[in-house]
Amino acid sequence: MSGPGAAGRALAALLLAASVLSAALLAPGSSPTPDLGKKRHLDLKMDQALLLIHNELPGTNLTIYWNFDCCYHCLLQVLVDVSQSRKPGEPSIEAVAVSTQHRSILQLNDTAEEKQVCRLEYKFGEFGNYSLFVKHTHDGVNEIACDLVVNEKPVDSNLPVSIAFLVGLVLIIVVSFLRFAL
Repeated sequence: MSGPGAAGRALAALLLAASVLSAALLAPGSSPTPDLGKKRHLDLKMDQALLLIHNELPGTNLTIYWNFDCCYHCLLQVLVDVSQSRKPGEPSIEAVAVSTQHRSILQLNDTAEEKQVCRLEYKFGEFGNYSLFVKHTHDGVNEIACDLVVNEKPVDSNLPVSIAFLVGLVLIIVVSFLRFAL
């Protein structure tokens, strides 16, 4: 009985090999992020992304609050406190891991005045690298701008499953064609 049993085992082995290979190819690299400077390196886990918060507001400490978009009437939780820069002209940078499971709400407050500086909603991608720049606008008005920039694109975490599915589908078609031909 080497026909159906062997074909099933071969199919399972090929699906496993395709999944492992595609997952290995998609694993995030360990290249250091140049924006971090002397900050500690964050090891990201599954369903997390790296967010670098650049505080370019002189004399202003920021508290960043977050929550999920789908959480109705939930209180915002403190994500990180970003102090003012110690050197004039250089931004203060903090690195945090954020969840990628749902859209996130980020609210930035001036720590001293307890007033909202800006609020944004964003869906972070798994193993992505993002920067949030908080600075004054340059149009003469005393307004604050919060700009979110993608430093490194996130990985497509569904790709290993898609590749394994396609390999399995091709194998089923090939086995069916060979049975029909023989």
